[in-house]
Amino acid sequence: MTLPETHQVYRGLTLDPFQKEALQHIDNGHSVLVAAPTGVGKTLVADYVIERMFRQDGRVIYTAPIKALSNQKFKEFKAHIGEDAVGILTGDVVVNPDAPILIMTTEIFRNLLQQDPERIADVRYVIFDEIHYIDDPQRGSVWEESLIFMPPEMRFLGLSATIPNVDQLAAWISAVQGVEVKTVTHFERIVPLKHHLYERSLGITTLKRVLRKAASHQARISSIPPWERDKIPPTSHADLILDIKDDYLPCLFFTFSRRKCEVNALELGEVADFLSAEQKAQAEAIITEVEGRYPRITSGRWNSLYRLLLKGIGYHHAGMLPALKDIVEELFTHRLLPVLYCTETFAVGLNFPCKTVCFEASTKWDGTSFRTISNREYFQMAGRAGRRGIDDIGYAFTLVNLNYFDPTEFPTMKEADIEPLQSQFSLTYNSILNLIHNYEEADIHRILGQNFATYQASEARRRVLSELEKVEAALEQYCPNLDGDGCPAVQDKLRRKVSQLKKRLRQNPNSRTRRRTRSQIQEIEERLAKADPSACSAEDRSRCKADRAEFRKLDSRRKKLTTRSAELDPQQRFIREFEDKKRLLEALGYIQDDALTTAGVFASQIHGQELLVTELFMEGLLHEYTIPQLAAILVSVGYEPRKNEIRHKHRLPINPVKRCIMRVQAMEEQFLGYSQVEFHDHLAPLVYRWTEGEAFSKLMDEASIDEGDVVYAIRRGIDLLRQIRGAVREDASLRTKMADAIKRMDRDQVSIWL
Repeated sequence: MTLPETHQVYRGLTLDPFQKEALQHIDNGHSVLVAAPTGVGKTLVADYVIERMFRQDGRVIYTAPIKALSNQKFKEFKAHIGEDAVGILTGDVVVNPDAPILIMTTEIFRNLLQQDPERIADVRYVIFDEIHYIDDPQRGSVWEESLIFMPPEMRFLGLSATIPNVDQLAAWISAVQGVEVKTVTHFERIVPLKHHLYERSLGITTLKRVLRKAASHQARISSIPPWERDKIPPTSHADLILDIKDDYLPCLFFTFSRRKCEVNALELGEVADFLSAEQKAQAEAIITEVEGRYPRITSGRWNSLYRLLLKGIGYHHAGMLPALKDIVEELFTHRLLPVLYCTETFAVGLNFPCKTVCFEASTKWDGTSFRTISNREYFQMAGRAGRRGIDDIGYAFTLVNLNYFDPTEFPTMKEADIEPLQSQFSLTYNSILNLIHNYEEADIHRILGQNFATYQASEARRRVLSELEKVEAALEQYCPNLDGDGCPAVQDKLRRKVSQLKKRLRQNPNSRTRRRTRSQIQEIEERLAKADPSACSAEDRSRCKADRAEFRKLDSRRKKLTTRSAELDPQQRFIREFEDKKRLLEALGYIQDDALTTAGVFASQIHGQELLVTELFMEGLLHEYTIPQLAAILVSVGYEPRKNEIRHKHRLPINPVKRCIMRVQAMEEQFLGYSQVEFHDHLAPLVYRWTEGEAFSKLMDEASIDEGDVVYAIRRGIDLLRQIRGAVREDASLRTKMADAIKRMDRDQVSIWL
C-alpha cells in the first residue's frame, strides 16, 4: 500500500476532499461515520481501512446488510489482498473463518459479540456498510445491538447514504461507546443528477407540464360518463427506452415486480437489439466463462434469458438462480447490457453504475399496501446514474400514466428532503436471554437505555421539557387560583350550577335521573367545601376575566406537553417489554432464578423463532425425525410465503410440531397479548425430496414459486441447522445429524459458488 502522507492519491485515484478527511481520521485512530450520496466513492475508504489493517497485521471485519453484498466483497477483497487473507461468515456460508479480514453479515457480527466475544477480541476495525439500514423495520435492531456491545477499544467505520441526521447518529454512537466518532459528510454528487418525468405524448418532461396536461384531460372528459370515456394510451417502458436509446444508455430500469421485470425485458427484446456482432461474441464468451463456475444451468427461464442477453437486454431479481444473476451482473459490469430491468435490491450496495436510471412507477407494494417510494429509496436507486470519469450528467426518468396520475404519489426528488433515520429497536427473545446470561440486572436496565430509540426520544423529550418550562413560567404571572376552585368567579359558577341541578331535581320524577342529579350536587358541594376562596378585589376579578382565555390556552398546552413528556420515555417501554418477555421465558422454563436453564442456553444461540425451535428440541423432535423430515420442518420455521403462493400437500408427521406451535402461541398470547410464531410448510415436500437427493430441475417442475425463492428457503434452513449444531455442542449424535443434513441440502444449484 503506497499512500502519501498528504492523502492525495490512493490506488491511482485522485482523492476527493471528503475521502482525504476520512482517511486522515482513520490514520489518527478514530472511529468514523461517512455519509455521502450513492456512487461518490465511500467504498474506497473501506478499502483503505482493510489494506491498512492487513499491512499492520491487524484484524478487520466488514459487515453488510445483505448476503449478495457480502459475497461480492469477498470476491473483491480476495482479488486485492489474496485468498488466504480473506474469509466469509454469512450463517449459511463459512470460508476461512480465522482469516485476518472477515466478511460477514451484520447479524453474524452481533451474534459473535453476544456469544463468542473472545473470537473477535483482537479485531481493530469493524466496517458497517449501508449503516442507514439501522432504520429497517425487520433488521434495524441488529445494527444497534452491534454498536452497543462493541468493545470501546474496537474502532468502526460506518458508510451511509446521505441522511439529514447523521450528526445525531454519530452523537448516539459516541455516547454508547464512550469515544469520539468523527463525522465526514459530502452532499454533492461527483456526476450531477437530473430528474425528469416521461409521458409518451410529452416525451422527456417536467411535473409542471404533466400537471397542465392532466388538468386539460380532466376538463375534457369531466362531462362524459365514466363508461364512455376514452383512456389516454398509457406510456410503456418500451416507449421510454426507444426514445432515449441513442443518448442515455446504459440504464437500470427499476420495476417493483419480478414478473414485470421479465415481461418488460421480453417485450423490449421483440423490438430492439443493442449489441453489435463483436459485442455478441464478447457476451457469449463471458456467459460461457461464468457458466463454468456453476453446475449445469437447468432453469426454465435460461433459454429465453440467454437470447435476450445477446441483444443487450437483461433482467435481475431475487427469484432467479444465483448463476443467472451472476451472469447478468458480469455482463452489466462489462457494459454489454445497455438495458437491465431490475428490482430495488439491485441498488443496495452493489457497485453497478450506469448513465441512466428509469422508474416504471413511483409507488410500490410494501407487503401491506401500495405507497409512494420515500426520497431515500428514490435516491438509493437514482444514485446509480452517472459514471464517474465517463458521464458528465446522470439521468433519472419516471414514467407517468395520465389515466391514473396523482402528483402526490411522487417523491420530491430533492436530496434535501431525504428522510431522517428513525430507530426501529426491538427486543428479541435471543437478546433477552443473552442479556440475562451476560449481565446483572442493573447493567441490563442501563443497556436497555442505550439504544438509538431512547437517545432520539431523550432529545425530543429535552425539547418538550424546555418548552414546558417556558409555559409554566408564563403561567406564573397569572393568579394561582385562576380557573381553580378557589377562584370567586369559578365558585359563583359552581353555585349557579348547584341551583340549576336542584331545580331539575324538583321537576324530574324519574328515580334514576334524580339519583344521578343528587350525586352531581353532592360532588360540586364537596368541591366548594374543600376550596380555599381567594380574597379578590373587583379589580382582580376584572383582570382575571380578561386573562382567562389566554390562561386556559397555556394550561391546555401545559397538559399536552406533560402527557407528551411521559410518552417520550422509551426506556420504560423497553424495560416493560423486557420484564413481560422474561416472565414468559420463566414460565416456559428457559430462566430459573435469573439464570438460563438448558432450554434457555439452547434458545440463546438461535436467531429467529427461538421459542418454537427450542420447543422442538426439548420435545425430542430434532432427534426423532429423519434427516429429510427434519430439513422439511426446519425450512418451514419462519418461512413467509409469497402472495398467492400455493401450499404443496404432504404427509409429513407434522402434528407434534403443531402441538409445539399451539403451546408457544398460547403462552405468548397470555403474557404479551400477541404471538410472533411463524410456520408455513408450503415448501416442505420439495425440501424433503431435495434432501433425499432429487434433481433441482425435477423439483422445479412442481414448484409454485421462483427457483431463487426455493434456493433462498433451503439456504435459510441450512443457516438454522448451523445454529442448532452450534447450540448442541455436548450432543455428538445430534451434531452429526445436523452436519449430515447440511451436507445433503448444500449441493448443486443450492450451493454458494464463491
